[in-house]
Amino acid sequence: MLGVNVKERPSVDQSVDFFTKQRRINISRDIRSILIVDEDGDVLNQLSQSFAMCAKHYSICIAQNGRDALTVLGTTSVNILLTTLTMPVMNDFDLIDYTKIYCPDTRIFVMSEEDPSTIKTRLDDLRIYGYIRKPLRMEMVYSILRV
Repeated sequence: MLGVNVKERPSVDQSVDFFTKQRRINISRDIRSILIVDEDGDVLNQLSQSFAMCAKHYSICIAQNGRDALTVLGTTSVNILLTTLTMPVMNDFDLIDYTKIYCPDTRIFVMSEEDPSTIKTRLDDLRIYGYIRKPLRMEMVYSILRV
């Protein structure tokens, strides 16, 4: 055999504890995803780029309205939903209500310009993970990754 490198295969583990030994298996479950929903394309761009830089192990999905957000939720396992309350196609809490029912493991964070005290009761009833007041401060947005 001219010019062929033959690599020796590692030996097969034939020890008695081969089947009882614990092994770490890397499963794609480790990939997490964030869905960002906002009607403002500039906000979506800023947030998606910021998360892409600081949360490299996250898949970032974006939607500009409720219908697009429902499509993502129906086709992708979303770990974190970061949504505005005012958006086209769906009103206020409809997307949150849907997510709580059909994606109960998704952590929901709300972005709004409203004073949180005016909607506090409704947010408490939904047991969301957090509220971020607009205009956005990036350190507040990044804090959702620590939850």
